[in-house]
Amino acid sequence: MSKIKSLLKDKESVLVFDIDGVLAVIEFGENTHFRLNDDDWNKQILEGNNFYTEDKVSKKMQDFLKTKDMKKVYVITKCFNEKEGIFKKDYANTYYNIPKENVYYVKSKKDKLNKIKEIKSNYPNIEDEKVIMIDDTVEVLNDVMENSNFSTCHISSFLDI
Repeated sequence: MSKIKSLLKDKESVLVFDIDGVLAVIEFGENTHFRLNDDDWNKQILEGNNFYTEDKVSKKMQDFLKTKDMKKVYVITKCFNEKEGIFKKDYANTYYNIPKENVYYVKSKKDKLNKIKEIKSNYPNIEDEKVIMIDDTVEVLNDVMENSNFSTCHISSFLDI
């Protein structure tokens, strides 16, 4: 039986969230999840178009985080460029109260594990299993699961939490 939900609720746990599909709902197209290819997305971001707005907030995730110690809540998100990272950092801080210094962006999904290890180094007395990567990408979760002792949580676990 999985104990991920009890770990998520544990006050000692350090929670590490992705943004796209986790803290930001993926509703970027009119009747689809997305409307741009990666090149057009990158171009739009570089032109100053910020897609990380209040309408992308998950009320369920906001409610979940309201009672958490925000010093133990982090974000690791993949970004195409620094401007997208700034938009996401502002989004996480504005709508979820996650400290800006706890928001990291990486160039590749494979880089997330190294960032989690950096975060864990701030908590030497916490067991590895109490550091939890919360993502919607199974590739990321599998990488963390197969190459560390950290816990992993797919966003679908929040459907009935």
